[in-house]
Amino acid sequence: MMKALQLDIDGRPALKSLPCPEPGPGETLLRVSHCAICRTDAKMSLAGHRDLSLPRVPGHEIVGKDETDGSFYLVWPGHACEACEPCRSGRENLCDRMRILGFHRDGGFAQWVTVPKASLIPVSPGLPGRIACLTEPLACTLNALELSGLSAGQRVLIFGAGPVGLMMALSAHSLGALVHIVECDSLKLELSGRFREAVGVEASTGCPDEPYHVAVNAAPSPVTLQQGISRLKPGGLFCLFSGFIGDFSIPGALLNELHYRQLRVAGAYGCTRKNMMQALSLLADHARIAELLIEEVIGLEESVDAMDRMLSARTMKFVIEF
Repeated sequence: MMKALQLDIDGRPALKSLPCPEPGPGETLLRVSHCAICRTDAKMSLAGHRDLSLPRVPGHEIVGKDETDGSFYLVWPGHACEACEPCRSGRENLCDRMRILGFHRDGGFAQWVTVPKASLIPVSPGLPGRIACLTEPLACTLNALELSGLSAGQRVLIFGAGPVGLMMALSAHSLGALVHIVECDSLKLELSGRFREAVGVEASTGCPDEPYHVAVNAAPSPVTLQQGISRLKPGGLFCLFSGFIGDFSIPGALLNELHYRQLRVAGAYGCTRKNMMQALSLLADHARIAELLIEEVIGLEESVDAMDRMLSARTMKFVIEF
């Protein structure tokens, strides 16, 4: 038996003792060392998720140890078919038959987890697991910026100074872009101050008047769409990174902006294994800065309280250490 946090059939999180999973063909059993809590993990306990089936052990930002050889691995949380057109073209994050740890199958809020061998990425012994488990959200930001075509010297506007918005800033800065973060919550802006100072990015509570090549929403408010498009240079791109909350309509005038100024809108979802390896390298180069994203390293027994605190959106990352 093992200790785990499980979302019950009604979505409520509870600490439980569950049978240890058995690896199937092509799978590896990992002893989880660290698993970061994503805000999606906290939100879906209340509102569900498109890909979530219950009951479920959540957790998709995983680092674990293969006890058979003593090696530590990062886990790409997807399991793609590897045969469809997206998979064959290196866009396995868009596979129609995707199965995601923590959503379709049990994830890393447990002492043990089974994962496809194809999803394992070796972790250097010099990179602490508490930092390495931040790789997946960072990889998602790299996927978004790759789709946006952002390059050195260009200006990018990021909406949201939460952990993912800050990771987006680190990724954009590593590409040589000029970064500005907009965060309407002054307390969140203050909370992010040490990280922003370490990376060297500007921030404000309102949108600057300057034009930008790329705008990205790392916040769920539909207002960011209108604000972002209005700040784009002709030919610029708005990257829809965070899904919007609630029903909303798009004004015709905003669509005309796309038409007259040849603006583009692109969606970005998840990440590929290539993005994961890129992000792991980026974390290794900026480990001290990345550690500023960690609010607290906690035990599994503290995870339910941490998920409740994350719903306020005024915390950084919590990392469960086993």
